Amino acid sequence: MRIYHVPRSRSTRVLWALEEIGQPYELTLMEGEDRQTDEHRRRHPLGRVPVLEDEEGFLFESAALCLQLADLDPDAQLNWPLATHERGLVYQWTVFAMTELESPIIEARRHREDDPALARAGVERFQVAAAAVEQALDGHEYLVGDRFSVADLVCGAVLILAKDAGLTDGLPNINAYLERL
Repeated sequence: MRIYHVPRSRSTRVLWALEEIGQPYELTLMEGEDRQTDEHRRRHPLGRVPVLEDEEGFLFESAALCLQLADLDPDAQLNWPLATHERGLVYQWTVFAMTELESPIIEARRHREDDPALARAGVERFQVAAAAVEQALDGHEYLVGDRFSVADLVCGAVLILAKDAGLTDGLPNINAYLERL
């Protein structure tokens, strides 16, 4: 397996998943301009990372890659068996991280200087979504079944962005969770 990676990007969570399962991989570090080459656009049509290359071709989208890696090594126990409620919860929190947490964090960070009202709207959207995670973690170490899973890997990676942006103040369960991760 080969991972195409730009440091401090979404590809970091895929590296984390690879390390968790102990899967051997080759790392190709890319610069920003490398992503817009025709060669890389054949790997990812939008010229982004991460891209995971296996014997059968290329895969992209960080959350999907993390779920796929968990499926490739069930012994790592990053997910639960098919058709279980716990697996559904892993999907729920993984998708929630990408759609409900990450988008408003990016909006808040991107518009902090040029459009404070838009940034504030992002912060408010994040706070509503973060409250759901805060509640889910109340009395629990992890999001699903009290063991580390792909849901924690993806949510944790996204919440680290929020912490770096100063958005996790007043969220004790999330801050303790990030320390555990």
